[in-house]
Amino acid sequence: MKSLIVIFLVLIVSAVATLMFMEEPGYVLFAYADMSVQTTMAFFIIALVVILAVVYGLIRFLVGLFGLPGRMSEKRQQKKAVACQRGLALGLAEMTEGRYAKAEKLLVQSAKRGDAPMLNYLSAARAAQMQGAYDRRDEYLRQASQSGSNTEVAVGLTQAELQIAHGEHAQAISTLRHLNDVAPGNQQLLRLKARLCQEVGDSESLMGLMSDLRKAKAFDGETLEKLEVEAFTAQARDIAAANELGKLEGIWVNLPKASRNNAGMVVAYAQALVAMNEADRAEAVLRAAIKQHWDESLVRLYGRLNLSDVSRAIGYAEGWLRDHRRDATLLLTLGRLCKQAKVWGKARGYLESSISARPNPEAYRELGELLEQVGEEKLAQDAFRKGLQLAVDGAEAEAAPVAAIQPTTKKGKKAAKGGTAALPSLSSGTA
Repeated sequence: MKSLIVIFLVLIVSAVATLMFMEEPGYVLFAYADMSVQTTMAFFIIALVVILAVVYGLIRFLVGLFGLPGRMSEKRQQKKAVACQRGLALGLAEMTEGRYAKAEKLLVQSAKRGDAPMLNYLSAARAAQMQGAYDRRDEYLRQASQSGSNTEVAVGLTQAELQIAHGEHAQAISTLRHLNDVAPGNQQLLRLKARLCQEVGDSESLMGLMSDLRKAKAFDGETLEKLEVEAFTAQARDIAAANELGKLEGIWVNLPKASRNNAGMVVAYAQALVAMNEADRAEAVLRAAIKQHWDESLVRLYGRLNLSDVSRAIGYAEGWLRDHRRDATLLLTLGRLCKQAKVWGKARGYLESSISARPNPEAYRELGELLEQVGEEKLAQDAFRKGLQLAVDGAEAEAAPVAAIQPTTKKGKKAAKGGTAALPSLSSGTA
């Protein structure tokens, strides 16, 4: 469109100029010393335009000529970058399909052709580790760190991840400490710290890391909650084994309110108190938590406490019946508490009600033990049998999805006749 407008304007100007020069040609005179040149205005303008066009073309040609090496170099760089990226894509595809040796070869070859081969070398390091070639892995990591500027964090994170995966915990700790000085608060760094704490069983350090994990949003809320419960449960168990009640209570008080309201955290705290013969303290903690938020795990643990004043606990639990009359777990808890208090009639009624609301092996076992206590051996055996059958049925139901994926080929059918075919482990690392 622009070209059409320019052509149109040139034609208009040319037409106007032609009309002007037809009426008054004019002339141009150049004189120097005894020399003089005279020509028409129209010829002068045309000659001037031609000369300017030639000069402009010559300048463009010279600029292009001098810039040719730079353009050729840029084109070579682009070609190398494309080759590097293509090699990276092919190598990653081979890794995805488990062909680590071929992937390593493609990644290294393409890395040598590129000017920014960091990702190629990092991927080659992963491929080498999957083959158990740890010397080559370290060499690729070194080359990745030398492949350009601002590679320290990316290379360090990959190195730490591979070290953790290989069980090189001491080296991983050193790598992560260095990275913490370089990039504190990095999400992936925090994730690797958490993973390393889990690997080495350092629940105390993992608990200390929870605040940073939350601030950086390193995991989603559900994962963070599960991680904290697991870490606190392990830490509380260790503290209980050392019988350090003051330390446990100090940690509990300093936890965020949301954590202290989490049912899993409360259960872990109460279990640690019970392990240190502080069942009455555990009862108060569980009762307060149940009052604030009804949770079956809390109610179930409440019924397992060996309390000094069981009658008072029964009173509290019976008060919960007003809102949870048909709750099988609450009825089981009441049955256990009444059984502990040796109130056999009430205990039996609550256990039978629990079974009626939701049959479960625990209630049948408690009922069987109670019936043995009162001398009803036949009914006790019947309760134990029903509980065992229920447990077996539940185990078979959980195993059903595994049976559903057994091979249906002739070979698979033959294996099924001879026994359950072994499934490959998904946790096996190398090919």
